[in-house]
Amino acid sequence: MSRKFKAILLDLDGTLVNTLYSLQDTMNKTMESLGLDPISLAQTKKYVGVGSYKFVERSVEATANRLYREAEKWEEKDEDKAFDLDQQADEVMELIDEAHETYMDIFNDNCTFKAEPYPGMKETLDELKGKGWKVACITNKPLPEAIKVLDHAFGEGYFDYISGDDGTHPLKPDTGVVFDVLEHIGCSVEDCVYVGDTNTDMETAKRADIRSIGCLYGFRDQKELEEAGADVLVENAGDIKKAIEYLESV
Repeated sequence: MSRKFKAILLDLDGTLVNTLYSLQDTMNKTMESLGLDPISLAQTKKYVGVGSYKFVERSVEATANRLYREAEKWEEKDEDKAFDLDQQADEVMELIDEAHETYMDIFNDNCTFKAEPYPGMKETLDELKGKGWKVACITNKPLPEAIKVLDHAFGEGYFDYISGDDGTHPLKPDTGVVFDVLEHIGCSVEDCVYVGDTNTDMETAKRADIRSIGCLYGFRDQKELEEAGADVLVENAGDIKKAIEYLESV
């Protein structure tokens, strides 16, 4: 049965805005300050999406895991060296809380570094807003930085509501954030579509019984989005309107 939507809920990183460089740059400044390994763009894409603490934890673990692997290689050749490497790895894992504090201090000033809307995104949202649609962002990014990035990319007050990590509620894929946003914008699940680029986003939409659009231009690949149950996939932000029309027709 066809339907007409009137609200769009969007993830931030990898969906609304390409924040990959700000995330990697901030993390590598953090890693450098603690003497840990830098992370690549590929690692950044893989590690983000479930909150800043988990991003830091995964980045720190990358160094620890390298040391653990080196220790395994030395076990038969030099037990003392293997033990020292294991101990170093354990000590690295104890740095997660300190690393997160450092990351957040740097991120506050660095979150807009090279952060730009994806091509076609603002034009798409402008058209929907012109038709009276509500536009909201649901992100696991810390709320102050999420607002700063969105204001930088779209202008202040562009979104009808922004939900981020303020330390008071569970993060996606918990659906509490979705229903909180819907209450604030005065819409129901039947009124809206959900747009995101990760399995976390697709799982959030599925749990909330909202039709979902997976973004292939974002941080994850087609296989992940399909396996997570995306209703339709788009290759660029300009295709979101066509995806909405398709979802309204099925």
